[in-house]
Amino acid sequence: MRELDTKDSGQYAFAAAIDAQRRNSNNKSTCSPEDIRRAVSARELLDLGFASTALFINYRARWIAVKAEGARPRDAQARAVIKLFEELGYNVCRTAQGLIVRITRTA
Repeated sequence: MRELDTKDSGQYAFAAAIDAQRRNSNNKSTCSPEDIRRAVSARELLDLGFASTALFINYRARWIAVKAEGARPRDAQARAVIKLFEELGYNVCRTAQGLIVRITRTA
């Protein structure tokens, strides 16, 4: 697991949120049903192993990011979830905002 350095977008936060929502919608339409299924499964596993304030799926051009905002491990099962993600080849990153699982798209 690696840690990302993120920065606050300040006064441009609203515009950044609108742009991210637009890109997310456009990229989801190009995903295969298998990619969407893997992202939903990853979100469910994160919900099982971690307590978080919110779960998001963000569709990007080359990967799908599943984010658990404010993720805190529930129990030892959280380690098993992280290990499973790494065995599947998913990139797991810890940020100041939470936990992000990146799934490389097949399409």
